[in-house]
Amino acid sequence: MDSFDDDTMDRYQKALRVAVKNDALLMIMDTLIKMAELMVSKGEKERAVEILTIALHYPMRQETRSRAETLYDDLETELCPRVFADARMLAQEVTLDDLMAALLGKA
Repeated sequence: MDSFDDDTMDRYQKALRVAVKNDALLMIMDTLIKMAELMVSKGEKERAVEILTIALHYPMRQETRSRAETLYDDLETELCPRVFADARMLAQEVTLDDLMAALLGKA
């Protein structure tokens, strides 16, 4: 991972903290999808699937949802079906707050 990716992820984490603090769900969703896109570019595709699977259960802007669904569909053609089954199971066990805590280093 290069420093550009590190800097970008740091910016996304800061944006996520602000969004969580302000209870700004649409901003949270926008940021989560951007984080998932970055994770895919870094090769962390399984983690991106987990984030997408959880995020797609929440309201988001139509443009954001379209990006999320396209990314999810693209990953579905690349990864083992077990990755998606595991992500669906995880999505039933964790809340959005749990996901935020994990992404922000509080879990």
